[in-house]
Amino acid sequence: MPKVSDEYRESQRARIADSALRVFALKGFQKTSMADIIADSGMSAGAIYAYFPGKADIIAEVAGRVLGTRIASIERLAGRETLPAPSDLIRTILSGLRDELGNPSIVLQVWGEAVNDRQLRPLANEAFGRLLNAFRLYLAAWQQTAHNLQPAAADALAREQAPLLLSACQGYLVQLALLDDFDSDFYLDRVVANLPH
Repeated sequence: MPKVSDEYRESQRARIADSALRVFALKGFQKTSMADIIADSGMSAGAIYAYFPGKADIIAEVAGRVLGTRIASIERLAGRETLPAPSDLIRTILSGLRDELGNPSIVLQVWGEAVNDRQLRPLANEAFGRLLNAFRLYLAAWQQTAHNLQPAAADALAREQAPLLLSACQGYLVQLALLDDFDSDFYLDRVVANLPH
């Protein structure tokens, strides 16, 4: 049997995660079966189970990919000389999440599952911790470049402001998923108006 490359394994995991995300968006986590994911992916059951022992593992992979992409992009910003304003960052993150997910209720379903799921809860804690820290690092760097603050003062201010960015993202996703008449542009405008300038 030929040896399978790491790139091939990763592409197969991504293919399964993409299929799962599509099916989760249509049916929700609870109503999605492994058979649904297998059918959407076009792969055999054995191939799916070779990469993921069960649905919870796929949920964790999907959540990690969606949030991981956003977190990594924010973490990369902190090292740049020119930084976008917080208002531009939030708009980019939230519109990107909305476009990538299609159905934002997926995020709420992951949060709901994470409350009691032993496998998802630590992943959710880690993801929120990383996101909060990424916002803090970004805000500290932005405060230093935009307002010429010393590193200690910029970091202290960033520690106060980072939870606001995290809460704005969470609030956006909750309202986008649950409110039929949610005006996302108005929400973003209000959040942006109250962010640090």
